[in-house]
Amino acid sequence: MAVAAPGQSLGRGMLAVGLVGYVIGALVGWWLALRLIPPELSVTVLGRTLHTASAHAHLNNIFLVFLLLPTVLGVEAAVVGWPRSSLRQLLFARTPSLNTDLTVFVLGQGHVLDIVGRVLMLGASMISGAWVHEAIRVRAGLDLGPPELPFVLQLPLYFAIYSFFDYWTHRIDHTKNFWPLHRYHHSAEDFAVVTSVRQHPAAFTAVFVVNLPLAVLGAPPDVMIYVNVLVIAIGFLVHSKIDADWGWVGRWLIQSPNHHRAHHKLDMTHPTGHFAVAPIWDRLFGTWYEDKPDPNLAIGVDTPYRHGVFVPRDMARDYAHFWLGWLGRPNDGPSSDFGIFRRR
Repeated sequence: MAVAAPGQSLGRGMLAVGLVGYVIGALVGWWLALRLIPPELSVTVLGRTLHTASAHAHLNNIFLVFLLLPTVLGVEAAVVGWPRSSLRQLLFARTPSLNTDLTVFVLGQGHVLDIVGRVLMLGASMISGAWVHEAIRVRAGLDLGPPELPFVLQLPLYFAIYSFFDYWTHRIDHTKNFWPLHRYHHSAEDFAVVTSVRQHPAAFTAVFVVNLPLAVLGAPPDVMIYVNVLVIAIGFLVHSKIDADWGWVGRWLIQSPNHHRAHHKLDMTHPTGHFAVAPIWDRLFGTWYEDKPDPNLAIGVDTPYRHGVFVPRDMARDYAHFWLGWLGRPNDGPSSDFGIFRRR
């Protein structure tokens, strides 16, 4: 068994200590902010009064970014070492593909892509599942949830429900008509932690196949916050540079980085699978293929992408291909709906 050099061990130890200190500091800051800042807040700037009734929701978003992402970056650096880490590459050795990832991340945190997405989805993202849930309860007398269970049981229950709907969203994204939008994520040529956020803003399937059903089922908002935190953390980890299949956990419970790399493979001569955050769904529905995937597989798509900071060009091209497909014209997608087994 290989033994790490003393300097390497010391460096990883310092990274681990720094990571623990950062996490503790961020958690304390988060806890204090939620107690010192009221949920409803009014601030006067240059004579204008700005009011929000969801100050805590904004704080949660801010701290999730500044806690979750740095934590995963730190964990990855401690595991693979600083020279191979996403953080070093993002800071000092970005490729055009990683420039795209970072740009999409910044635009997402600035809510620019949220606004663009509402326009591109023709307002579909504003449909309220909570309204549908309440309408069913009032008109049909049917309350679809949530079940009266303690939080520790609701969390795994709703994670399982979320991962089920997310699995079918992912399968639909790989069909002929929806592939052009999902292709944007698969166009990444390098993996780094932030590759997880490389998503096209016109996410029709996520609205109708994940968000809407969960809201209709009455998923408790506080539980779904933690489910989303877990899903986001997994997304960061599976796009990291960690070489691991996570043993039986990666084969049954949580998708591993190596299995997700197999999903992003460039070579389409063999079927594509591994769609689920929770591999149990791949096993149940016949899309599980490899117990020991190759961590060195080349990733990407055969469609050319220009990559870089100016992301609207590729996003607009893929959006046009999406609508061309619905109009029956070539859209550079799989040759049939069975392309879900050939693209990932």
